[in-house]
Amino acid sequence: MRIERVSRNTKPLTKLAMACLLMFVVFEGYGQKISTSPTRLNFKVSPGGSGRGRITVANNSEEVQTFQVDFGDFDASRKGKSQFLQKGELPRSCANWLSADPSFFELAPGEQQEVMLALDVPQDSTALMARWAVTYIRIANERQAQQQGSDGLIVNLNQSYRFGVYVFQTPPSVTYSKGEVIDFTHQGEELVLRLKNAGETFLKCNSYAEVTNLANGETKRLESKNFTVLPASNRDVHFQIPKDFPPGRYSVLGVLDYGNRDEVVAAEIEITIPEKGK
Repeated sequence: MRIERVSRNTKPLTKLAMACLLMFVVFEGYGQKISTSPTRLNFKVSPGGSGRGRITVANNSEEVQTFQVDFGDFDASRKGKSQFLQKGELPRSCANWLSADPSFFELAPGEQQEVMLALDVPQDSTALMARWAVTYIRIANERQAQQQGSDGLIVNLNQSYRFGVYVFQTPPSVTYSKGEVIDFTHQGEELVLRLKNAGETFLKCNSYAEVTNLANGETKRLESKNFTVLPASNRDVHFQIPKDFPPGRYSVLGVLDYGNRDEVVAAEIEITIPEKGK
């Protein structure tokens, strides 16, 4: 595997719009009845300062709903899936700096409520690095449901629903941004590009793979991926090799565009696609 840092001035690479693909799971049946926006809030608050954000909650159901706002932590796996934790579990949590007004409210059908979110950053060394958390909008009234177990017994369940808004805090003094490719492999019908956020900011990334047939020089670009990588985290980007690719030798260029104006990072490998049935 060969890894390169490619200047944007020496090799033209299309820069696609980058978007955060961190997704918050919404329970089935409420995804259209209750809505929250935006899905993320970005703060750039100096130590000792305060920031304000706004979350809109809408009740599109046919029932009166009561909501409660609280906070927690989240992390992301190498596959990009969010892992939700209790408030203050992560060393880089900012959940304890957050407060909401109102934190408890009721909405009739068709009503909406604006929740003002405050981020109060302490004046100490803990405020000198990027931090993150999640704001939960919970439906306060639990719902009763029944589930039949394998033994035939009926179990009463209390169902509760929550929706989330990701919160990212980057001090203005934190500007070092660096993405790295640490591995690029061919695994069956997949290509896996392993990336690392080696900087101190949140990386908004676009990644893609270009596959060149070494027999005829034909090049195809596989589907681009857009995602966010947390500081000091790794991410695996999976690309599916199309089933209609003919057998043969290929050169594959895996590209990471992490928002740097001057360069992208690329890794190159050669792979063999065997004949079907072999």
